[in-house]
Amino acid sequence: MYQIFIAEDEPAAMKHLCTLVKLKCPQFEIIGCADNGKEALEQMDRLQPDVLITDVKMPVMDGISLVEKVKEKYPRIFSVIISGYQEFDYARAAIRAGVCDYILKPVRSSIFQESMRILQGRLDELYYTIRNDMLQQMCRGTGLKEKQYFRRVFSSETYYVALLRKNSLPRRFVNSRETEIFSIKNEQMMVYGRDEREALYICPRELIFHSSFYQLLQHILEKEKRTAAYLTLVWNEDPVPAEELPQKIPCLYQELDSSLIIGRDQILSPKDQRENIQAGEGELEHLKILLKEGNRAKALEEVEKCFHLWEAQEVTQLWVEDKVREVCGLFRKYHMLEESVEMCEYFMDEAFYYAENMQDLRENMLQIFSRNTEEEARRIKIDTPEFFEKITGYMRENLTEPLSPRRICQVFGISQTYLSRLFRKYSPQSFSKTLNVMRVEKACEIMKEPGNYFIKDIASMAGYGDQFYFSRIFRSLTGISPSEYIEQNR
Repeated sequence: MYQIFIAEDEPAAMKHLCTLVKLKCPQFEIIGCADNGKEALEQMDRLQPDVLITDVKMPVMDGISLVEKVKEKYPRIFSVIISGYQEFDYARAAIRAGVCDYILKPVRSSIFQESMRILQGRLDELYYTIRNDMLQQMCRGTGLKEKQYFRRVFSSETYYVALLRKNSLPRRFVNSRETEIFSIKNEQMMVYGRDEREALYICPRELIFHSSFYQLLQHILEKEKRTAAYLTLVWNEDPVPAEELPQKIPCLYQELDSSLIIGRDQILSPKDQRENIQAGEGELEHLKILLKEGNRAKALEEVEKCFHLWEAQEVTQLWVEDKVREVCGLFRKYHMLEESVEMCEYFMDEAFYYAENMQDLRENMLQIFSRNTEEEARRIKIDTPEFFEKITGYMRENLTEPLSPRRICQVFGISQTYLSRLFRKYSPQSFSKTLNVMRVEKACEIMKEPGNYFIKDIASMAGYGDQFYFSRIFRSLTGISPSEYIEQNR
């Protein structure tokens, strides 16, 4: 519920405004009143409401001066001027002071309601933006910038929290150009993802009344398994007081980073005591000898053995990344890796990001370390904008299919490393971002056509199996929800 402060020196007019808010504006409540601008400003320093409604002509400090000072000190507060003066100078002064609306006395119920309806929409958008900013800040553990709004955004006393990751960790060393995901405004459970494969769930405790939070998570896991090779869930069994969310949420991300194992389903809790099993430190010594001797073939076999060993030992993704970087450094040291450091980082990020298991990762990394002259010759022939257009054309024609880099590579007979090279050269976006943009564009085309489609049908026709997931992707890319897009194009 949004909060209103009223500054009005006429008792009858004050009573009328209070009655209108109480009877006609259920999403608003009055938290304070004053009969002059000076007293109003002093109270607002303490209360900081969402909306100021003020008369123009008041003793001590007039409404225009009040609005100017409020705008200067609290730019997030929306102001509405009410006055019996119809001269243009007052309206012009009010507009310059930064008011959102100017209503003439006597205040008519319909006009006041419409003004509040528009203000509610603006407040919804403002607090939606503040909420999303806070979710980003809590994810990064950077501290909250606008702490005064925290309890307005997170108004429940306690929350359940969980972090779900589909497949591998996000890219970290190369600009991923992926799409951040936020729940849409009317979703009661808040959702945030650093990319489309991730969901941080923040659920008010009062929403869980028919079942447990764990049962809700089990339902989510069953649904997400359809589009994931493996899942990692980190959750907090007990509800968390709202004030502790900024400390608790970074702990979930730390747990995810330190525990995710490529190809393995896991359900984890920060309270769990797990043995940190890691591989030994000497498994690359033989590789160093082979590379020093210039024996590329044997060196590749040794790399393959290392991947088998790491898979058997179930070491974490971060540990494997460190070892793979060490391997890259060895190949470069002995002049067996021609790619630049930047390109290697890019190919590694792509390989880890799209790997569905350790076998995928092993094959993709071996492609980077090997030197296949036949493939290089073929690559030169098809390294063209026309060939890349064939790939993107295939994607557009098959949007309802479960498209993935592996599928594209199978269809066109190329390696994933080469596919990554093409996207880096001919597209400003990653494969995942490109696919989402194409699907959202398809959805927009459908919504512009005559006919009344349900959101879930539009989602399905654009290649999304879940309408809520589709709505989040759609808003992240367009700035509005699918229902708002439909309304705008009616």
